[in-house]
Amino acid sequence: MSEDNKIIDVHVAKDRLSATLTVVDYDAIDQVQEDDFWTLMKEKEMEERVLNTSWDSIFHTLKEKKQVEIAKGELPKNGKDGELKLIKSLQSSLEVEEKKSFRDVARIPTVEEGEKIAELVPPTEGVNGVDVYNQVIKASKGKPAKCRAGKNVQFESSENAYYAEVAGQLSHGDRILQVFPVYEVKGDVSLETGNLDFVGSITIHGNVPTGYTIHAKGDITVFGLVEGAHLEAGENITIKEGIAGMEKATIHAGANLHCGYINQADVHVGKDLVIQNSIMHSQCVAQENVFCENGNIIGGSISAGKKIVVNHVGNKANTKTELAFGINKKLRERAQALADEKNDLLDKKEKLKVLGQQLQQKQEQVGQLPTKERIMLLKQRNMWEQTESELENVKTELEDLQYMLGNLDGMSLEVKGVLNDHTELIFGKYKRVVNQEHQRVNVFLEENEIVIRPLS
Repeated sequence: MSEDNKIIDVHVAKDRLSATLTVVDYDAIDQVQEDDFWTLMKEKEMEERVLNTSWDSIFHTLKEKKQVEIAKGELPKNGKDGELKLIKSLQSSLEVEEKKSFRDVARIPTVEEGEKIAELVPPTEGVNGVDVYNQVIKASKGKPAKCRAGKNVQFESSENAYYAEVAGQLSHGDRILQVFPVYEVKGDVSLETGNLDFVGSITIHGNVPTGYTIHAKGDITVFGLVEGAHLEAGENITIKEGIAGMEKATIHAGANLHCGYINQADVHVGKDLVIQNSIMHSQCVAQENVFCENGNIIGGSISAGKKIVVNHVGNKANTKTELAFGINKKLRERAQALADEKNDLLDKKEKLKVLGQQLQQKQEQVGQLPTKERIMLLKQRNMWEQTESELENVKTELEDLQYMLGNLDGMSLEVKGVLNDHTELIFGKYKRVVNQEHQRVNVFLEENEIVIRPLS
């Protein structure tokens, strides 16, 4: 049929993703055969994209609607852009169940040294499309994510991963990953900052009010005043002004504490306690030395593992002041409690022994004990073993404390000013109450006696 092309024709969309078969001469439509249709498709180079539809269905729709979609292309699927996948969360807000007090308002996003913190997910290639002429439509490749390894972050190209070189605060800024080993508070600790818990060091450029808790695995530095708060550092604590504890402050440093002054606080340090001015009415324990060379120690209890150097001790009002060496007041109280517990366990053991002997004798006499007494004998044996175990643990701990009480070599008190009377001096298990004023003296243990001698 020479005029077939005038009876039907193909219209292709501008994007070449669809083709529609249309009727040009409707009066002659019945003359079109299936072969005519395929000839037209070959001429248009569309035969490979013809939809999987029967000729009868195509012809029926063509007669009814004068057009029918006959070929369809496929859009390309562009590749996905690469992305930075954070392994460590930057989430700082706390869930309700995580808040132990109203001062717990946020967490610091932190990482440990050597921890993987992020990965680069590479872009994908994408899938090409085709048009109705079966020509390829190129897909765009995804763009790679860009992120630079900043301070204290190492990028491992073989893994496409970022690792923290130090423990600290994780920061994801403008295309950069960083870890800061020091967390800084620009002013006072407040409800805006909340309690702080950090794997690195914390610097506070203000004050720490009553009720707040500051934890750091590294150092804690406070440029202002610490009131009735709890500070705990794995390393050093520095408090530029001082501690006004109001009998509520507790300070624990794994290493040294440097402070302006201490008033009504509970302080424990793993090494040296260094005070610029005075220590007043406080409970302080230093595993090594206490240096208060320019100030006074008045009231409370001060304990050192090696040496105490101070300007003045006590005051004219005879305020009771205790200076202890080798073992602090709490450990002395623990030693006494262990001694009492040891005596109680020995007494309990003796009573269990008597009960066991009585039941054994009865068993030998009657052959078999009644059920109630058999249960009693079983309980006696279990309690005997438990008491033996508890007694062994108490003895071990008590021996360690007694060794500490007796190991006082090199321990001394150096007073550069006045040692006032009513001061209690304790070297291990030896105790002496100062009953008169002394000036510029050195105090130490000699032949099981606490002696006070002038400074040379």
